[in-house]
Amino acid sequence: MLDTVIHIEKGKVHEVLELKMVVRAPTGMESDLSRPVIEIKRFPSGELTHEMFAFGSEIAVVPVSGKAGEGGSPAWRMAGEELKREATRLTGISILHVKFLTDASADIFVDDSAIGAMVGPGGAAIRSLEKDVGGIKLNVKSVTELPRALRKKVERDSWGGGDSDEWRSRSGRQWEHSGGKRKGHGKGGKRGGRGRR
Repeated sequence: MLDTVIHIEKGKVHEVLELKMVVRAPTGMESDLSRPVIEIKRFPSGELTHEMFAFGSEIAVVPVSGKAGEGGSPAWRMAGEELKREATRLTGISILHVKFLTDASADIFVDDSAIGAMVGPGGAAIRSLEKDVGGIKLNVKSVTELPRALRKKVERDSWGGGDSDEWRSRSGRQWEHSGGKRKGHGKGGKRGGRGRR
């Protein structure tokens, strides 16, 4: 079994990592979610840097020290990514970011123009989504409420770069479906409605 990783950079030992298998809940998860976890620690300090464990059908490699503002523990960030994919699939609305607040509640961030569609008449759409994702309480928020640095990262991840004005103009109406006649088109789909002379 592999228990040591030596990272060599430019012909010199750059970092030495120790791997150890334990059975416990991954960092940030409830104790009833115990499972085999591979701890990755720096040698000789013993500082825990990453954890590897099975999460559903995937093997997760999760950094243990998280950045502030991105959604809490590594397990919550991973669950947030899964919730983001599932909610986007179920609603057809692009969820730009998810931040878990507790094990049973999360903020979901969408473009300003998609908030109404996400909530639905009288909150019906969000209640239905909460039921579909296992009863997690969801708070719909504007992507503009994210801290600036995180918002820029979300913009880059969502649209592959581009400036924020372009991102706002593209993301705002993606959830709408055009139906019926288009403006400015008369009978037969021609402008003006009159035949050519």
